[in-house]
Amino acid sequence: MLNKKLAGLMAASAVVALAGAMPMAHAQIMVPVQPPGQVDVYSYSPKAEPGDNPASWSARQNVIESDRYERLVHTNPGFRQVRIQKECGSISEPPLYQQCVASFGN
Repeated sequence: MLNKKLAGLMAASAVVALAGAMPMAHAQIMVPVQPPGQVDVYSYSPKAEPGDNPASWSARQNVIESDRYERLVHTNPGFRQVRIQKECGSISEPPLYQQCVASFGN
């Protein structure tokens, strides 16, 4: 009987030791926010946009906004550069960065 208790205690202590050695997962999302000319600031809460509300979502409005975005990307070099910086700027691998930039077309 003592051997069973001792074996159970050793097994429990091994589980505790293994659990302590494993890295813990963190369910926190870091969203980088970088105001112009400032250092990186991180926000830990989700940011809601007006279009995130399902009650106000409209397929027609989505198509209109998508068309406007595409038109601006293709006709306004300043807008295009801002979008490239925003969407591709954090990519450090040169081939992936070039793919990202190329996805904006000409």
